[in-house]
Amino acid sequence: MSVSNKGFTLVEVLVVVLIIGILVALALPEYMKAVERTRLIEMVGLLDTIAKAQQRKYMQFNHFIDNIASLDVSIEGATGDTFYSRGNPVTGEHCNGFEVTLHSEDSFTTGYADAVRYIDNGEVVYQYTLTRLYGSPNTTCSSDQERGQGLCADFCGIDQAVASCCSNGTNTACVENND
Repeated sequence: MSVSNKGFTLVEVLVVVLIIGILVALALPEYMKAVERTRLIEMVGLLDTIAKAQQRKYMQFNHFIDNIASLDVSIEGATGDTFYSRGNPVTGEHCNGFEVTLHSEDSFTTGYADAVRYIDNGEVVYQYTLTRLYGSPNTTCSSDQERGQGLCADFCGIDQAVASCCSNGTNTACVENND
């Protein structure tokens, strides 16, 4: 009588686990970068909304507003000139998003908002800052960190990572109005 085993050997199982581990190790960094790109694009949209709201306030009062609650942008719980995009909007507790600050300069070409990648308790893998002049359609992405610079280069559509680039495709910070 012959015995027929229809299972896997331990070596076969270990080889499959090893292959899966290698695939995960290769795919995880790209997945994390894709998630961060999504966060970046979401924040660019919010900065655009803030810039447009500030433009309306400038037309109404001839100056920008330094309190987010005074804008016609609905950000629940946000007050003052600084708020957090995730977690507690005032303290940044439990935040895994951005610290957004309004800079209400008097000139139409110098007022801006910036968003700094922020995590309440932990290390930011991609550290970068997005800056949007209220009078400009473009956003500057800047970073002192290698990973952040690579992400900014992807966002700006340039081939080489640089410390600062503009969403219009240049490898320098965006300039004032009419980029």
